[in-house]
Amino acid sequence: MIKTSARIFALIIIFLFIEILSQIVIMFYKSNEVSFFFRSIVNIIKSKQANYILNWDYKNDRLSPGIYEQDGIIYKINSKGFRGEEYEFKKKKKRIIAFGGSTTIGLESPDDKTYPAQLEYLLKKNNFHYEVINMGMPSKSLNYIRKLYYREASLLEPDFIIIYSNRNSIMYDSGTADFIFNNNTVIKNHFFFYQNIMTYNLMSKVYKKIISLNLQPDRLKTPYHAKGINEAYFLYNYKNSLIELVNFAEKNNTKVVLVKMAYNFSEDIVNKLEKYSNKELIEKYKNNFFKDKYNFEEKALFWSLFGTILNNQIDELKNKKNVIVVNPINKLLRSSLNFTDYVHLSPKGNFVLASEIFQALKNYH
Repeated sequence: MIKTSARIFALIIIFLFIEILSQIVIMFYKSNEVSFFFRSIVNIIKSKQANYILNWDYKNDRLSPGIYEQDGIIYKINSKGFRGEEYEFKKKKKRIIAFGGSTTIGLESPDDKTYPAQLEYLLKKNNFHYEVINMGMPSKSLNYIRKLYYREASLLEPDFIIIYSNRNSIMYDSGTADFIFNNNTVIKNHFFFYQNIMTYNLMSKVYKKIISLNLQPDRLKTPYHAKGINEAYFLYNYKNSLIELVNFAEKNNTKVVLVKMAYNFSEDIVNKLEKYSNKELIEKYKNNFFKDKYNFEEKALFWSLFGTILNNQIDELKNKKNVIVVNPINKLLRSSLNFTDYVHLSPKGNFVLASEIFQALKNYH
């Protein structure tokens, strides 16, 4: 009996030692994940998110509740770690959850001028009894959205979820392959262990890195770093991630609103890119076709081209019965006043986006 207890104790010590080493490696690579075992001793620290200084709560992997102010704009982060007013767990009216990055959380817009807030205003104004919860998170991509939806947001029983995630997915998700699952229980368990057990997290990262290198030795160049991005992500993986999420939502009786993202560059670029298939766009990008023929600026071409590819993948899901595709690009590009830079929207742009989503939703009252 004593020997058995000693062996169990030794195994626990070994596991904790491995877990500590895994945590150190993950923190060294500036990941925000913290093991379940260490969250109680991790302080809330300052984290620079999309050029804004915000408190990041490592324990809950989201923003810390409070009132923030920058450049005269007030940001209210509720007790759940999301922007906007408090909401109850129990649903009292139809519920919409808006997922995305800084364009959804609404950086550079007051609390009532983000697109989720303006969408809720339009719904109420037209006697639709909905609440819209803003779960946008700066510098977070589709992989973060999947984790947040599977483990938490789905428990809120939303009638609709909105996904506005393009730019961050290009920047953060396209470097490696990812796991795609068909079973809802497996999905939830994977993200639980990934979030809470850093040994599992680190092994997953290493495995995905190995798979990515084996599947795609010739990577696509990017103006932002030397390692390049994964071609397969733009041909298959982004869409497969969306399909996994859409299937999960369907089993939970939730409709998915997929919103295309606009980039505030020359409309001439957009028009030229839309003539080609995704495979053609990638091949022409490899061969510097657009840069040589039209002298497009490198970063403008990068975002426009790969943004177009992901938008095209959204179109491929429009025939799924629980998917609604919204395309606000043309209306957003009509005025540069809709943007604060090449992708982030102004309060005016947020209203345009909210109006386009409202037009799509009002048919489902």
